[in-house]
Amino acid sequence: FTHHASRITFAQTAPTATPDADGVIYYVVQPGDTLSAIAAYTGVPVETLLALNNLSNSDFIVAGDRLIVSIITPEATEAPLTPTATRPPPTPTHTAVPAPPTLLCLTAFTDANGNGQQDPGEPLQAAVAFTVFDSTAVIANYVTDGLSEPYCVEIQTPGEYQVTRSVAPGETLTTSGNRTVIINQEDIVQLQFGGFIGPAPTAATTPQPRPIEPLPEDLPVVGSGSSAEVIVQDEPGVSQAGLIWLGVVTIAGLLLTALVTAILYLRRP
Repeated sequence: FTHHASRITFAQTAPTATPDADGVIYYVVQPGDTLSAIAAYTGVPVETLLALNNLSNSDFIVAGDRLIVSIITPEATEAPLTPTATRPPPTPTHTAVPAPPTLLCLTAFTDANGNGQQDPGEPLQAAVAFTVFDSTAVIANYVTDGLSEPYCVEIQTPGEYQVTRSVAPGETLTTSGNRTVIINQEDIVQLQFGGFIGPAPTAATTPQPRPIEPLPEDLPVVGSGSSAEVIVQDEPGVSQAGLIWLGVVTIAGLLLTALVTAILYLRRP
């Protein structure tokens, strides 16, 4: 007879409870066993036993044969997860925004027209020495170069400050040369100091129109029904109305003279 199962040297009356390394459970055939008896004993259908052991119904089994009754597919064993260290989120950092500076800016200029203001075309003045101080100490000294001004002094402590400037020989200041200023936090204060050397500049004069004198309120208005005329005298001399009046007076004098002459003539004897 032919069989396809391997033999073992020991007897076993029941299927092994534990599969081998390949997940196979075996049953060792006992004397007198048949496939039907093994199927009933193991609970595995005959067709399954035939398929698992590559047998057919015509094959004989022999005591000691080891039959496969089940193949268990081992469950995939998940590899243990290696814990990954979770870093805490970075601590937010707040970048401090620096406060705007507090500045005192100084400028010296040649005040060509002497109006106390730096007008377009008036240049910066070089060699002017500035001193900035408060009630306790000198804060800064600076001499202008006439090119890079205004020169700004950063003020650390708000408060009252004084600024003085030097005066060149023959120079006339058009602004105060010693100023006091109160500076608050984040202020930007600009001070301009003007002056000129030489004769005083002459300010250009603009001709003013001759003022028009108002007419007296009690003068009659021409065309209102009054026979009087309005006389407006712009310059000294005799006006046309004056000439008329002079003619009237002359004629009246002549008439009066003629009348007197006639009366005297009539009274003659």
